[in-house]
Amino acid sequence: MDNQKNAELYGSARIEPVQDIVAGSHTTFRLIYITGSAGILTGGHIRIYTDSDTDWELPQFDDPTGADYMTLQSPVSACISLMVKNVKTLLLTVVGQPLKPGDKIVLTYGDRCNGGPGTRAQTFVEEKRYFWVSVDTNGDGSYVTLKDSPFVRIVGDRANRIVVVVPSVVEPNRPFRTVIRAEDKWGNPSQSYSGKVKIQGEGVELPDYEIRFKPEDAGVYVLEGCKCLNPGLFTVKAEDPVEGFFSESNPIFCTDRASKYRLYWGDPHGGQVEMAAKIPDFFKYARNVSAIDFTGYQRNDHSLSTRDWDLQQAAEIEFYEPGRFVPLPGFEWSGTTEKGGHHNVYFRRHNQPIRRSSHSDLKDKSDLDTDLPHITDVYSAYRYKDVVITPHVGGYPADLNHHDPSLEPAIEVISTHGTFEWFLKEALKRGYKVGFVGGSDGYTGRPGGEFPGYLERRYSKGGYTGLYAEELTLESILEALKARRCYATTGKRIIASLTADGHFMGEEYISRSAPKISAMVSGTAPLESIELFRGLQKIYRHPISMSYAANRIRLLWQGASAKASYTGVIWQGSVSVSGAKITDVEVLRFDSPRSRIFHRTDTGLNWYAVCCGYSSGMILTVDTDVQAEFTVSINTSLIRSTQYGGFGNQPPMKMSFYPAERLTFGFNLNELSSVPKEIEIGFLNRKLLISLAPNNDAGTTAEFTYKDPSPNPGINPYWMRIKQVDMEMAWTSPVFLDYTGSQDGC
Repeated sequence: MDNQKNAELYGSARIEPVQDIVAGSHTTFRLIYITGSAGILTGGHIRIYTDSDTDWELPQFDDPTGADYMTLQSPVSACISLMVKNVKTLLLTVVGQPLKPGDKIVLTYGDRCNGGPGTRAQTFVEEKRYFWVSVDTNGDGSYVTLKDSPFVRIVGDRANRIVVVVPSVVEPNRPFRTVIRAEDKWGNPSQSYSGKVKIQGEGVELPDYEIRFKPEDAGVYVLEGCKCLNPGLFTVKAEDPVEGFFSESNPIFCTDRASKYRLYWGDPHGGQVEMAAKIPDFFKYARNVSAIDFTGYQRNDHSLSTRDWDLQQAAEIEFYEPGRFVPLPGFEWSGTTEKGGHHNVYFRRHNQPIRRSSHSDLKDKSDLDTDLPHITDVYSAYRYKDVVITPHVGGYPADLNHHDPSLEPAIEVISTHGTFEWFLKEALKRGYKVGFVGGSDGYTGRPGGEFPGYLERRYSKGGYTGLYAEELTLESILEALKARRCYATTGKRIIASLTADGHFMGEEYISRSAPKISAMVSGTAPLESIELFRGLQKIYRHPISMSYAANRIRLLWQGASAKASYTGVIWQGSVSVSGAKITDVEVLRFDSPRSRIFHRTDTGLNWYAVCCGYSSGMILTVDTDVQAEFTVSINTSLIRSTQYGGFGNQPPMKMSFYPAERLTFGFNLNELSSVPKEIEIGFLNRKLLISLAPNNDAGTTAEFTYKDPSPNPGINPYWMRIKQVDMEMAWTSPVFLDYTGSQDGC
């Protein structure tokens, strides 16, 4: 049906006023629907929905003075009910007289007539945020979507910071590009930014030392032709003195030593957007804005139609540029945990057929016989093929009772769902020889730059995977992943390498001698801890020299609520102080915009923080370093996803919140100078850590060699956990030593 006939029969819709909407801002607009010649009978429906998950605030109908108040204008005789079904869908039902051709319905999003602030828009940029309008004229459930459904453009807010991105490994006098990105507070590029930025880098030759952002830059400036003149470790610094922005790049390791591998950065689980026509924008964002080297568009298979699969593969081929950018062909096999749980499937060549876990969300069942309903079926189908598979926790968590070492070289330990070190430890406990990767598993179309937004089932910014590959090609990237030359970070480009007797991370080797472990770390902030593990046992902590401020107190909380996805912990608390005044508060890893400080005074404050797995917290600065008394009170709540379809035993899922532990305690500032405090709270490493705050004088680099005096007979996985003072982390994949010598290492 052409657009004209579609509009004549089923009506038309438009949005007024036509304007860009700033991400995360409060706004007001009207969606106007005009009934077509078919009319809408009593019992008929109008459905308004978006094509992907969003953190746009839900409309409310009972507080005209509050935010997100929605009003409906319609013919009185029609008597239309309006229901918010979920973050994606509004449903209007005609319960009175039928709507006649030409009748008008007006939905006002964020009605401000009674003083409300408007509706809070989603926090992520999107060229076309559709408000799809579908009409069921007879009430029989047969919907027709308007071809010209309206959309709005979501743009970044004003710049909040600048970010500088450079390659991690370069050669002397070989040109590379530096990306300077102006970001808003939500992590979007700030398209309106027009600042003048000064660039400098000791030991780095730059073609320009001052740049001006122009409208066509859209918040991202690419500086070509940069060079490191000599071997060493360098950074590039950028400053906007007018706005007060300053940023230092990730470290550049410049080496003239021949190396088989180069370090590349990517987001192999870049998430998904539901409208396949937006996949090119997905890859453009990864390449141009996030400036990563590779990413995977991992759509849930039961929602991926044959047409969408074809569009995805075409985009993967279109954006594949060896040496510059690599889209990873594949999909997310999305069985329930009982059937194996979610796994990312990657193909080492293009134009491969998809084999889904089910067709549950698809109308076209013509290829139903190709489904692989259980993860063991996946193993059987793909074994000895050009396929790499990685289990993960997001969605339905992977069941680690199932594992195929020939297909599954790595597991995902960090995404926008949270940090899942327990998943890493579960795999090692079972004796699996796997490496570790990080990704975003996002929904906003920002691979390599995902932030959680207000959506209640996302608590963390996305992670990264560092891959040591021979070259930036599809074959080489997936060869490196299969060889486990990979490591996970919480989204920072921390350089890390680990070897045992010269064998690189991911390798297996046999020896009867006690191994010599060598490591190198170059962080993006001062290092706080570098820990070496043998399996689940911590065997060495590298000493790091740092000083502590006697009047700065660091309060950290960490842990998860369950070994599952869509889980997190809400930390709600207060701090009061006597004998001193609070002069400054610095937050650490407040990733979710739901996390905030409030009711702050000179002698106290309250906080609300949402996180999962990682350490979050704050640093309080007081005006004295003696006799200050602190009282901390905390209430925790656990976040879980529960099914509520049918009798609560089937999807869809709903987030539930359970009151958990409550506690209060006091301490004296003098006590912290000698003994930091650690308070165990509950399951999955939930704890509080109170100490003096480290100064930023610790080094950002470290190297060490350690000889393990007591390797275990059999397989010994050696891996490293890195933490910076800003609570950013990295986990290297293990080196696997098969030790055949005596247990005492002689």
